[in-house]
Amino acid sequence: MNPTQNQAPPSPADDPFNESVQAERAKNITMMNGEKLPQKLHPMVVLQKGERIVAILKRHPIGIISLYFSGFVALAILAALAFFLLPNAAAQYSITDINGLVYGGLGGLLILLVLILGVATVIYWQNQWIVTTDSITQITQTSLFDRQVAQLSMDNLEDVTVDQNGILPHIFNYGSLKVETAGERSKFVFQYCPSPNDYARKILEIHEAFLEERRNIQNRNA
Repeated sequence: MNPTQNQAPPSPADDPFNESVQAERAKNITMMNGEKLPQKLHPMVVLQKGERIVAILKRHPIGIISLYFSGFVALAILAALAFFLLPNAAAQYSITDINGLVYGGLGGLLILLVLILGVATVIYWQNQWIVTTDSITQITQTSLFDRQVAQLSMDNLEDVTVDQNGILPHIFNYGSLKVETAGERSKFVFQYCPSPNDYARKILEIHEAFLEERRNIQNRNA
């Protein structure tokens, strides 16, 4: 008799790629920032047994606020130029409905600005890091149809640094969080990271715990 005939079929609970398993493991997990873990994660994030998500990093709102501010400042400048320049142009080309031309143009620019800022907002919030006890998954969204996903094992992590240049990053507590990989010059960089020093310290603690567990396993097997 083939010994494999007596083996029970694998349970769905043993399959880490099963979506229901991932959702079950996500229940009641509280991350570092106090938020509950979302039920559905990126497909690259596959939690193994014993692995848990520590934090999901999303960008600080200051980055998108500055983009909104720049957009509306540009609109105000265009409106001022329109009110000063269009009357002369209308007189030169015998255009009588100057008010309709100005308000129609500004309305079109406002609609275009809202669409651009809406797309920029979606792209901005799609950039994130997912930090687990075993790895860091970096999701970089550069446009609506351009997304890059990279994963770094805690075993390959070499150093974590924080850049906070200027007054605003210190006032609003944001900056650039950088993770250097062992044997490579490339870095994982997360711009507009909220509380970057806290996250850097937590990642280093996870890295040390990961290495300690690896050493304990090696000692038991020696």
